[in-house]
Amino acid sequence: MLPDLERKLLRILYNYFAQHRHMPTMAELSAKTGRRDSEITAALRHMEQERYITWENSTGTQHIVLLEGWERPSTYRHAQVEAARSTSPTSQSGNTEYWTNY
Repeated sequence: MLPDLERKLLRILYNYFAQHRHMPTMAELSAKTGRRDSEITAALRHMEQERYITWENSTGTQHIVLLEGWERPSTYRHAQVEAARSTSPTSQSGNTEYWTNY
């Protein structure tokens, strides 16, 4: 699971590229995230290590290539949901348990 800043940057990069057909500048990323350039650069490096983007020429953001536009599903969260499904009691009385059991 990506940290908040990386997840936000991934969505910004994906949506911005889809609309404008080029990557946003560092100033635009800073304005959209409210973070400093150094924080954005560190987050982009982490995304590169996680293989969400490639950023070969790190002189500018125009060289970023998206490899994945969405965050990968968390295997931990998926295992929790499956475990909850297998242990939750089922009832034939109706659908009220869906609304009352959280």
